[in-house]
Amino acid sequence: MHQIRRHTKAGFTLIELLVVIAIIALLIGILLPALGRARNAGRQAISLSNIRQITTAAMVYREDFKGFLPMVLSYTPRGSVQMQGNSLAGACTWAFGGKNTNAFWAGAYGGAFDIEAADRPLNPYLYPDLTPDAPAGMVALPPQDPARKALEMFVYRDPSDQATHQRNWPEPDFRQTSYNDVGTSYHTNFKWFEELRNRLGFAPGWNFGCLRFKVADAFQPSRMVWIGDETMDLVTNNSFAAYQYRNGYGDINKAVLGFMDGSGRYVTMIPGNLPQSFANDSYTLVFPDLRLP
Repeated sequence: MHQIRRHTKAGFTLIELLVVIAIIALLIGILLPALGRARNAGRQAISLSNIRQITTAAMVYREDFKGFLPMVLSYTPRGSVQMQGNSLAGACTWAFGGKNTNAFWAGAYGGAFDIEAADRPLNPYLYPDLTPDAPAGMVALPPQDPARKALEMFVYRDPSDQATHQRNWPEPDFRQTSYNDVGTSYHTNFKWFEELRNRLGFAPGWNFGCLRFKVADAFQPSRMVWIGDETMDLVTNNSFAAYQYRNGYGDINKAVLGFMDGSGRYVTMIPGNLPQSFANDSYTLVFPDLRLP
């Protein structure tokens, strides 16, 4: 009696393999954008949490200092103030809080904007148990001091921070993030100062603006921006009305903003260097009811 042997097919044919590969590629194509969106949403949530903590701390500071916000001018030598008769160096958007600046700033502009973490007024409100190292006697940190890199203050770091624009504004420098360059990814809104400086002068404009912030409740604090990421300034100050800036989340012209009521929002900024670029229904970077002395 003869046995009949049946041969079964093992493995896949080339066409079947190609079909499987095509299906896998299709699934990857569908899933990757969704995963990217979920990742960006998580990073945005972290940034909004950061900026809400910063603005909330600033409002507490404001209560403690008779309505003044943690904004300070830069004087030389390091840590000195106007009342001591020292030289006014200028103003920078990162003096309010953050970690130590990069060694670059120890030499740039005569060290005027080399703001140590120990001198940034908001830091004790966000890191009350941290005492940053700083030389005594108003001496700046040496450029290569390990404290410049060792200190981390992550509430000031935006997960989408890709490059600093502060060294050669508005050109990006991808060798450093803003956080690792000037100590913070978030910057105080200075558009109001630019407007007042042009009309009143440097120190008078600054002083008038700081006093104006003391009555912030009078001009819609839910729209008045105190702080924001670099996209805020990059977009609004660009003179090209059709300008499109893709931020670290992949979105066009959108910035994380902190408002005078302590809230934080992810807002589309208006380019063109126009009046509506600085004051509109979503936000204002200037005093809309400005009354000059």
